[in-house]
Amino acid sequence: MDLKEQATSGLKWSAASQGTRQIVQLLTTLVLARLLEPSDFGLLGMAMVVIGFAILFRDLGTSAAVIQRKDLTEEMLSSVFWINLSFGFCVTLIIYFTAPLVASFYKEVRLTPILQLLSLTFLFASLGILQQSLLERDLAFGKLARIEATSVLVGSAVGISMAFLGFGVYSLVCQSLSSIVLNTALLWILSKWRPRLVFRIKAVKEIWSYSVNLTAFSVLNYFARSADYLLVGRYLGADALGYYTIAYRLMLYPLQSVSVLMGRVIFPVLSKLQDYEDRFQRAFLKTASSVALVMFPLMLGVFALARPFVFTVFGDQWGPVVPLIMILAPASMISSILMNAGSIYKAKGRTDWMFRWSIVGSTVRITAYIVGLRWGVIGVASGYTIAIALLAYPTLAIPFSLIRLKMTRLLKSISMPLLTGLVMFGAVKSLELLLGRQLGDLWTLTTGVAAGVAIYFVLNLLMNREQTIEVLGAFRPKPGA
Repeated sequence: MDLKEQATSGLKWSAASQGTRQIVQLLTTLVLARLLEPSDFGLLGMAMVVIGFAILFRDLGTSAAVIQRKDLTEEMLSSVFWINLSFGFCVTLIIYFTAPLVASFYKEVRLTPILQLLSLTFLFASLGILQQSLLERDLAFGKLARIEATSVLVGSAVGISMAFLGFGVYSLVCQSLSSIVLNTALLWILSKWRPRLVFRIKAVKEIWSYSVNLTAFSVLNYFARSADYLLVGRYLGADALGYYTIAYRLMLYPLQSVSVLMGRVIFPVLSKLQDYEDRFQRAFLKTASSVALVMFPLMLGVFALARPFVFTVFGDQWGPVVPLIMILAPASMISSILMNAGSIYKAKGRTDWMFRWSIVGSTVRITAYIVGLRWGVIGVASGYTIAIALLAYPTLAIPFSLIRLKMTRLLKSISMPLLTGLVMFGAVKSLELLLGRQLGDLWTLTTGVAAGVAIYFVLNLLMNREQTIEVLGAFRPKPGA
């Protein structure tokens, strides 16, 4: 297969894997929610605060470095493997021995053994980091999809079985642990590469700057993404945070799902094209326009039908979420175009630029949250959207300078999804305003969604036919497949 076919195949497999995992995890959660106590999920949530932060340091950025490098030597690969294993072992020890301190902070003694068991996930995961990176580098997403689907299915079976047997919160712990152990085992089975008993500092130094800057970016970005939750919870209270959390998840969950899906495929593809500027530009623009074709109508539709959607799905008590969704929708649209800018930095080996810009971007975002606090949760949401809008141009212009890509080409590539999306928005919003009171929330939502999908699809077939057919075709199975 050529690179385009590999990328399309990778996107299909990644989408299948992500969809399978999300469906299985949702169904598993529904079953476990009936078998376990709320406190069991609460204990796991406390533990995941620590685990989630530690994950930022899991591979020290070496995975991306391995994918980005043009040439790899056995010395470098083996050295990176032993670095990852050593660091995974260290993280396991740190979490294991600090677990009592975390339990003391939460005033929950049951948390100690839970964290100590979960700490083992870092040791087992570190054994498979390099194998996964090499499979991603080779665009072997079919193998990765089978590994991930099998792991999540077995993990879910373990969790549900243990819950039936009365193991309580340890059902959730072992669900995670068994999934990671199996995932690592399957990576070793399906990957041909094996480490040697070799370690060369010189080989590690070649990727050290790249990896450290990428890790620093991840840590800084983590705090910037968490600052709004922290400020709203601390100064505005639990109710305000509840409304903000629901709105944020509704707006950002589709974005994050698409970001993970596209980013996982586009980064290794762009890395292979790092010396072919024209092909690099075209690959990035095609990705951006495809994302816009999906995300723009979704966000505009949610904006138009925010009220009937919230009142139908969540109930009248969640009314304050409606204006928050409407404020965050534009930010989600802009972010859908910005999200793959990081792949340019990584593919071109300039994670130092990526980290430096994140200092500016994070400072602007956190400042916007703090200023917005004066106007409550509406102010924080507005601060988020304003910050994203202000940062949009430099967030794209800086990495674009690495590949000499003009902003006008990007704007042209996303113009048709934006135009057809706005026409759809106008039609759906008019329908909601005219018929909302007569039809009620449920029928307004149903009618609005049906009309929006039909209008957007027809408009794109008429005005943007080539791209629409191409995106739909990417997920159509080949004859005989």
